[in-house]
Amino acid sequence: MAPMSTMNTTNILNTLLMFLPILCLYLAVPTALLAVLEYFLSKLESPWPGRVLPILSVVHSLGWALVLLLNMAELLHPSLYFLPLAVLVLFNIPTLVFLLVYRTTRRKFTERRKMARKDIQDL
Repeated sequence: MAPMSTMNTTNILNTLLMFLPILCLYLAVPTALLAVLEYFLSKLESPWPGRVLPILSVVHSLGWALVLLLNMAELLHPSLYFLPLAVLVLFNIPTLVFLLVYRTTRRKFTERRKMARKDIQDL
């Protein structure tokens, strides 16, 4: 593989498109496994354990976008600056999954807790 400075824009985009299925697999399997963990963390009494995975996922996506942006800083082609944005969007898909799991689980948890308080007050 040629050094990054000698590669043109189409070669870079073709290389990234070649690794897209691997990247999706890299995101799908851990996201599914961590979504199960997110479900159990969201069921805990304190809301903070359920917020850990979405926060870490955002930090992870920001880190990858920043690394890509800094590595591509020497290339001056304007279309290449959309790649960090695409990485940011792609790597925030697990964040959305974790937030969705957190929101639905906490909503059910708070509804059950409200019903339990209502039942105690009725007695």
